[in-house]
Amino acid sequence: MQLYEQKFEDALSYLSRPDILHPTGDKPICYVNYDVEDAMEVYRMINPTLVPKAKYHGFADVRVVSLGNEIQQYIKNHDYHQPEFWGDNDFNEKELFQSIREEILNNNFLSTRLLSIQEEMCQLPHPLLILKDLELLHPFDKIGRVEQIIYNQIQIPFLVLYPGRTQGINARTFLNIYPMDGSYRSKNF
Repeated sequence: MQLYEQKFEDALSYLSRPDILHPTGDKPICYVNYDVEDAMEVYRMINPTLVPKAKYHGFADVRVVSLGNEIQQYIKNHDYHQPEFWGDNDFNEKELFQSIREEILNNNFLSTRLLSIQEEMCQLPHPLLILKDLELLHPFDKIGRVEQIIYNQIQIPFLVLYPGRTQGINARTFLNIYPMDGSYRSKNF
């Protein structure tokens, strides 16, 4: 998967150069896009390839966060995870997922969580936050919405592993099923 190794290299090089980012006002966030069919291969490359490359580029503290796990923990820590919801004869799965989605969106859960993780990491020397498992955000939230909320508050480098196609430097289509979205401010690799 030399293509992805090169994408990792290019993205890390970009994020490790604050002199490139600050004059343009860009925040240190970028996306490494990959074909949906290659998701497992990309995930297998995180620990043996991406993390060592990040350390080579000067990122002393690298943290990989699964957005899917964050959503799962949110659901587990709320009443939605209680057995009585799932065993009720009047249980409506669609309504339950819609309710969870509305609560996540109304509370800006992912935005708040990422800013909290960033706050923890700001205390560390040369941190890098890698976000994975974006596939698991559907149907609860979209990373584009989350990025719009936190963009001006980003203080540490974020590298987002994004499943889908790109067009130009900042348009993306999530999972190759949604329409192309050009509202991102961050750069594609």
